[in-house]
Amino acid sequence: GNKWANVDFTRCTPPGCDQLGGICHAVAACTHKLLLQEEPYEEPMLISAKMCVGCGDCVKACPLGAITIVSGY
Repeated sequence: GNKWANVDFTRCTPPGCDQLGGICHAVAACTHKLLLQEEPYEEPMLISAKMCVGCGDCVKACPLGAITIVSGY
């Protein structure tokens, strides 16, 4: 089965991660550039679940625990 990153928007608040810039740490940590934050202070979104390898770098980078790796079949 495939694995991909899932953002829990009830927990994700970029100002809580980075009060000054509102930059999502998980977006910066994604080596495959599949998490996108269009504007500072906005929640990130996964561009493609198919391209995501579920490496977990974004999970480790998120200080709020808002991202998990999910599996599908």
